Amino acid sequence: MATNANLRERVEQAEPFNPWLDPLPLRDELPPVLAFEPNLLPGQLQAWVMDIAERMNCPADLVAIPAMVAAGALIGRKVGIRPQRRTDWLEVGNLWGCVIAPPGSLKSPAAAEALAPIRRLEAKAAKANEAALADFKAAETLFKLEKDNAAGAAKAALKDKDRGKAAGRDAALTMLRAIAEPAAPAMKRYLTSDGTAEKLGEICADNPDGILVHRDELLSLFADLDNPDKASARGFYLTGWGGQDAYTFDRIMRGTVRIKAVNLSVCGTTQPSRIAGYIRESLRSFDDGMVQRLQLLAWPDFGGEFREVDRYPDSEARAAAFECYSDLASMDVREIGAVWEEASGPDGVPYLRFADDAQDVFSEWRMGLEQRLRGDELPPAQMAHFAKYRGLVPRLALVCHLANNDFGPVSAKAIGQAIAWARYLESHAVRTYSSLAIDNADAARAIWRRIRKGDLPQPFTAREIQQKGWSGLTDKERVKAGLDALADASWLRGEKVETGGRPSLRYHVNPKALNA
Repeated sequence: MATNANLRERVEQAEPFNPWLDPLPLRDELPPVLAFEPNLLPGQLQAWVMDIAERMNCPADLVAIPAMVAAGALIGRKVGIRPQRRTDWLEVGNLWGCVIAPPGSLKSPAAAEALAPIRRLEAKAAKANEAALADFKAAETLFKLEKDNAAGAAKAALKDKDRGKAAGRDAALTMLRAIAEPAAPAMKRYLTSDGTAEKLGEICADNPDGILVHRDELLSLFADLDNPDKASARGFYLTGWGGQDAYTFDRIMRGTVRIKAVNLSVCGTTQPSRIAGYIRESLRSFDDGMVQRLQLLAWPDFGGEFREVDRYPDSEARAAAFECYSDLASMDVREIGAVWEEASGPDGVPYLRFADDAQDVFSEWRMGLEQRLRGDELPPAQMAHFAKYRGLVPRLALVCHLANNDFGPVSAKAIGQAIAWARYLESHAVRTYSSLAIDNADAARAIWRRIRKGDLPQPFTAREIQQKGWSGLTDKERVKAGLDALADASWLRGEKVETGGRPSLRYHVNPKALNA
């Protein structure tokens, strides 16, 4: 290990630059976020969510995000919203959300509490499915017996010389056609946690109005979809986010599965240490908008004093919330005043529009959004994320409207809640994308520790770092990001060296940074 004096001497001998700038601090602070406000929630869910958060002593975000995604999943494509007065632009109710929180923050128990109503609906559906399946099995057995009898009678008809050949054949066909094979019942589902895309496709075929996919560690699902051999599954999820498009699986073993609409809601949690690395890799390898589809993305602050809360749950609030989810699951779109157009066909989505005052509010808000998107202030990844808010806000307004137990045109109250959601979510999205810089700073510090130990020659290349196999410094993109962070802060300076082929970039250490 080199002493500091020897290291400075090596740096100064290898240093062709003069003068050096004073080194700056590495940028590694998370930007502030808006705290979750209870009035973001629909009236029937507000007291219940806040009661859970208070009793668990956790930020309300951990409960509110999965609660809203579950409500959107139950609406699905039963009814949509047309966010303009005259066009046929349509958004449906499904949502994708994720809560970012450190280990031990109760994010999984909080999500379990929030998903309790939809899990109860799933359990009820499972019992109904078992009964329907038992009836189907009995009908299938009866069909086989009737089919055998009909086959015997048809053979007899074919051999009956008194009928004649043609008449015997017609009689045989009539007997066989009279036996109708029972159709397998559609398996009603509300929730799933794991399954192949093909199996999920079968579930969606039976449930075109929508299904919720919940994964505790959500990035494990997304990382699995990043595998090259999961390209079709990734495409299936991307289609499911839109919530309206048909999809067809053609497989040798499973045959053809036709889905009139794939409507997926997705929610889960992840840890701060995982999110930056995943976003970087996803944007580098795919950049297909998968990350930006996580629009209900929250990274709340943790802190403050722990306060013991040992009391019974608010039973009235819980009953109201469970009733709300049950009503959304069994919603009659005619009772809420939804419009269905014959031109949209039998699989068309009934829809609501905004009330006049709500339409004015949304149009004004969207004008501001579009102007920002056409500017040059937003980084590309954040621009792609916020561009999807033009559809997210109407979706949230629809969910708030229906979960407020309202009907008819979507109200000004609901669009106000949705726009407040957008402000809240934007601050959390900015924090999430800013975590890339924090991860870069972590990589930069790992590189700098190696420099100070004398583990690298002076000057050195990025390749020489990767070849060492040091923990956290084996990924090419992460090493480059760390070196860029050091260079931006004037701890290092890069020098292009012509090699006769591709130029090499060698890094020189700022002696002032060593002395700092």
